[in-house]
Amino acid sequence: MKKIISTVLIVNIFLSGCSAFVPKTEALNVNCSEEDATLQVNGQMYRGSAQPEVERNKPVSIMCTKPGFYPAQKTIDRSLSGTGIADIVGTFIFLLPGIGLFTPGAWTLNEDYTDVNMVKKEQK
Repeated sequence: MKKIISTVLIVNIFLSGCSAFVPKTEALNVNCSEEDATLQVNGQMYRGSAQPEVERNKPVSIMCTKPGFYPAQKTIDRSLSGTGIADIVGTFIFLLPGIGLFTPGAWTLNEDYTDVNMVKKEQK
């Protein structure tokens, strides 16, 4: 029994706070439906499409604009990642994994690829 407990503790120590070792950013592929539209991802400007690295623990704000079209906006939210869930489970056995829950690596974006559709304004 002591051997099982010590094995569980050793494994938990090595896996504790796994989220702390996950990169704090994540690649996001964004495309506006109009190629020459101005794309903004969290305030950074691009042309038509981009693959920016964004923080995984914060929602991402996207906006596409082009003359003659209505501005199109989208927000991509985040959720707890598989590593974050593993940290929660590990915290019940050994408290140390809980540290990982306070790092960006405990989160993931709900989408890693998105298209933003723009609607043309009617001519009068």
